[in-house]
Amino acid sequence: MPRLRYDLEARKPYLVPEFSDAEYDRRIAALRAGMAAEGFDALCVFGNAASPSAVRYLTNYVPAFGSTFVVVRHDGTVTVTTDAVLHGEPMHSMIWACRVADVRAALGPVYGGSADEVAALAADAAAGAARIGLIGSPILPFALHAALAARLPGLQPADHLLTSIRLLKSDEEVAKMREAGRIADVAMGAVFQALRAGAQETEVAAAGVERLHALGGREAFATCVVGGAQAGLKHGVPRRRALVRGEMVFIDLGAAFDGYMSDVSRCTMVGPAAGEGRSALNVGLDLYRAGLEIMGPGRTIDDVSTALLAVVRGTKYEQHYCPGGFGHGIGMSVIEPPGLFAGNSTELRPRMTVAYEPMVVIEGLGTGVVEDTLLITETGFERLTQYPVVTWSPL
Repeated sequence: MPRLRYDLEARKPYLVPEFSDAEYDRRIAALRAGMAAEGFDALCVFGNAASPSAVRYLTNYVPAFGSTFVVVRHDGTVTVTTDAVLHGEPMHSMIWACRVADVRAALGPVYGGSADEVAALAADAAAGAARIGLIGSPILPFALHAALAARLPGLQPADHLLTSIRLLKSDEEVAKMREAGRIADVAMGAVFQALRAGAQETEVAAAGVERLHALGGREAFATCVVGGAQAGLKHGVPRRRALVRGEMVFIDLGAAFDGYMSDVSRCTMVGPAAGEGRSALNVGLDLYRAGLEIMGPGRTIDDVSTALLAVVRGTKYEQHYCPGGFGHGIGMSVIEPPGLFAGNSTELRPRMTVAYEPMVVIEGLGTGVVEDTLLITETGFERLTQYPVVTWSPL
């Protein structure tokens, strides 16, 4: 048994919600409306350390490991069950951040508990509900799904309910993303201050990471600074390798602030930009600007794709352009709906947030891309990341 109390009254001295009570109430109310529309009596929402955003979105709690379910019933009552309990002490395990009163903890297999106890607790919390929706099924381990389904025969997939709510950001969410964008811009500036011939990729990346943390953010994902041939594969891991004058460099970083993400990418060359590298950088900039000309509400993602394809069609860069993915939705997860790709008929709507990154990726040379986090507005878009788009030196 835990030595420390972890009821809500015991948690209150430590509990600092990331959002107002009204914002959390709005989220639960929207979820309940979706439940009612589709005839669900309860929802089981799954999350873990690898994918904690759904749990955090509803409860302010971020599981550090193990498994967590949030059970939302049709009357609005909420229960959290978790086996992310270090030392058998929920209060050692960040549960003090949970704003939900009803928390039920299991030891989990690490500390001698049953592997499926957390699912059994969730099923108990949903007991009596006839039709139950499951959110998080793509990441739910088979054993936990089986344990839950055995106890709740009315279980049905319901991921779309939470996805649709999270797609459009509230004013409070937008404010968090603006700050995440501001922090990322400062971090990108630190990267460029450190970027020079002879500097190691790890050294340059570390300059950006230091600024992220100093400004109250965290890495939204592993900061990427790669030069030379590897820059022609886009994503990579910084190495203890010195940057070489005249080579292309791919940079990608993002800030997480109170759980909300930004994503910004820039490319450059070490020293003055010339030759094929400079041409690739210019094409990346042309693509970025072409899509922004029609980015806004009422346009579809495929409309943007059409504008991008027109830039490279019939040129030597057409074969290096990536129509299958020129960005993605972003919010509490770095990558979430909607996907930006050719053929996607999804209409852009105010309050959507996307990481927009049309690119040419040339194996053996480098990447030409400008990426920004954008908020779709009533009249167009707002750049939530605003670092200069031209980052290469003239000859």
